[in-house]
Amino acid sequence: MRERSYHPPDEALEALARCLLPTIQSYFESEEGQREFDQWKKSRQSIDQRSDKSRTDSGDAA
Repeated sequence: MRERSYHPPDEALEALARCLLPTIQSYFESEEGQREFDQWKKSRQSIDQRSDKSRTDSGDAA
């Protein structure tokens, strides 16, 4: 049996985005949102550094 996928109309997605965007923006402008974003950036840097080291160790560095 073939799985069917649902693709909502663009207008519905745009309406949802218009409703959610102000809340998301205000969260990331808040102190808590800024702290969480900083933590995310630090974790990404750590992951990127490990990935770079792994590539260098395996001889895949550019």
